[in-house]
Amino acid sequence: MPRVKKTSVCPYGATGVGGKWMFWSMYHLLSGAKRFSELHRLMPQAGRQTLVTQLRELERAGAVRRTVSAHIPPRVWYSLTRLGWDSEPILRELKGWGEWFGDRVGPDVDWLVSLGGRWKVWIVHGLFDGAKRFGELRRLLAPISKQVLARELRELGNLGLVRRLPRQPGAPQGAYELTETGSESEPMFRRLYAWGRWTSAKTGVRFDWPVSTPPEHLRHTFTAHGELPVRP
Repeated sequence: MPRVKKTSVCPYGATGVGGKWMFWSMYHLLSGAKRFSELHRLMPQAGRQTLVTQLRELERAGAVRRTVSAHIPPRVWYSLTRLGWDSEPILRELKGWGEWFGDRVGPDVDWLVSLGGRWKVWIVHGLFDGAKRFGELRRLLAPISKQVLARELRELGNLGLVRRLPRQPGAPQGAYELTETGSESEPMFRRLYAWGRWTSAKTGVRFDWPVSTPPEHLRHTFTAHGELPVRP
């Protein structure tokens, strides 16, 4: 049984947009079962123990299956479960979005790391319905502190996803809005939200996002096995 725990964006318990090596492990397993050594060769920057730990987390969550062969010495294979395969559309969409975003911000930016932590994705999501002042964002994302919110907004600004509105008559002072890049990323973030709700319900994980999304964006999410309803 998967462990019941809180989620910080990723329903599998990682931080950021899925946890860097969790995401890449699942993505690489889309091409078929692999031994640990194969996965490590595909992700040479991952420490062996870190990769082992994240694969175990995916196994506990029910997204990855670990199979030990009868060979001597025994061989260990990793493959996606049905739950893991149901995540195929969002995995591929995140990969495609990451390449598109990389073209915007430069190849040196690791988008999984840059959007890591619990707040950045929530801030972007909170700005989908329009500009908000600093105080509004803080109330929406309570219990975020002033210092953390200011830092996250600054880093999102450096990534080109969020900008601060200039002072002008009739405009709210100290307000933030999505840039063109941020607005163009909305469909992906909406589906990430829908996938998170669906996966959390499947794995018994508490879905603790402090933001909500309109019902029309929760009608469905597409999986490798068809259309699955996601209910608010």
